[in-house]
Amino acid sequence: MNIVKDSSPKETSPKETSPKRGPNMLVLGALAVLACTFLGIAVVIGLMTTKAPIAGSGNSNTGPEPSADNPPGAVIVDVPWDHLHHIDSFEMKNQDGEKFSTAQFSGEKPYLVSFFFASCPSICRDLNKQVASLNEQLKKEDVAFVTITVDPDRDTPEVLSEYAQGFDAVSPRWTFLTGQQYKIKQVGEQMFRVEVVDMANHTDNIMLVDKWGKYRDRFKWDDPYDMKRLVNVVKEVAAETKPPLGKTVRTRNAMVGREPIDLSTVQYLREFHLYTSEEKPFFSRDLTGEVWIANFFFTSCPTICKLQSKYIEGLQNRLGEHPTKLVSITTDPVTDIPATLREYARDHNADPDRWIFLTGNEKVIPRVGSEFFSAMGGVGHHSTELFVVDKWGNVRGRFDWQDAAQEVEMLSLVDSLWNESRPPGEFKRIDGGSKQDESEFEEEDDE
Repeated sequence: MNIVKDSSPKETSPKETSPKRGPNMLVLGALAVLACTFLGIAVVIGLMTTKAPIAGSGNSNTGPEPSADNPPGAVIVDVPWDHLHHIDSFEMKNQDGEKFSTAQFSGEKPYLVSFFFASCPSICRDLNKQVASLNEQLKKEDVAFVTITVDPDRDTPEVLSEYAQGFDAVSPRWTFLTGQQYKIKQVGEQMFRVEVVDMANHTDNIMLVDKWGKYRDRFKWDDPYDMKRLVNVVKEVAAETKPPLGKTVRTRNAMVGREPIDLSTVQYLREFHLYTSEEKPFFSRDLTGEVWIANFFFTSCPTICKLQSKYIEGLQNRLGEHPTKLVSITTDPVTDIPATLREYARDHNADPDRWIFLTGNEKVIPRVGSEFFSAMGGVGHHSTELFVVDKWGNVRGRFDWQDAAQEVEMLSLVDSLWNESRPPGEFKRIDGGSKQDESEFEEEDDE
């Protein structure tokens, strides 16, 4: 991995022929030299009394000195913990040739993720020397280190085992992982949103995942100030005994609260961004810390959707003071613009604080259905099923609202999810007994 230096040619001026200097020219030259000398002295004095600005500080005159709280060039922001990106557990093979899943850390300990390849002669070795140093500095903390190869064809478990021995790395405290290339790219690019391209180009970040599965922060491994910050943040995160719901945290994670501009680069949607009937942006992570029930519909549907919406209206009333939210997502966003949804919501006496109607990009909504909910969400598609989502953004069950027994099961699940104090490491999604396959949904004929 090479650092490209600026090799552009220096600008040169064509040679000019200087006129002959007479006595007046010599006097003027001497005066100019004196003026430059005094100006130079003034500049030096000014620099001695003024602190140099820090890159990216936004202040051209003054700025904080580099420190663990303010690494040079870093943008550290305060954000709601609820809006941090969630990292699903992933599974690969470790240096011992055994299956290794990060699910074991859920609710137990934070872990740090980095990428490398064993045949790298310099930078990757320096990276892992830094990880070894962090391992030593954090030896009293219950934290894990996960180092993933970007060269799985060469980095077999046997190769990784020998490499790990050179750093006294023992799994699960410090685990080296390998697996299929697509899975490695999925973890890097889809979960952590960093480039994992090939051996010549991979991220220089160390990423921190907290006990609760949130992408808490990222650090530059070759920045000594950021490494000091890492140690401080990890100690703080390791000391947490419960998810910091509703609290604000400091992070360098620039992706917080943002969606990729081009969703075609994201192969799997773990969260989604749509718009409410009030024309306000809605992030699925806005409901972190709350349990919610979702459904798919479209306003022009004359049969199933109308009956389903009537059912949800009744459910809203029966829930009373119960905090569970209801979220209805249109599968016909071209027709169901915010104004249309507002009228539909009024017709069904929807409480805007309880029942949210969503619309958005016609290419995004089918992906929300198929990838987030594992359901069909294309134009004209809908189902008789409701989906229960937990506090952490996981779809935990689907139920047919027309089946009384399944409704009881759904409401029982909702109550149990409200009692969860931490996200589960692993779970099995509850199917309310529907005879339909996940990919089989009723389609209403427009005619």
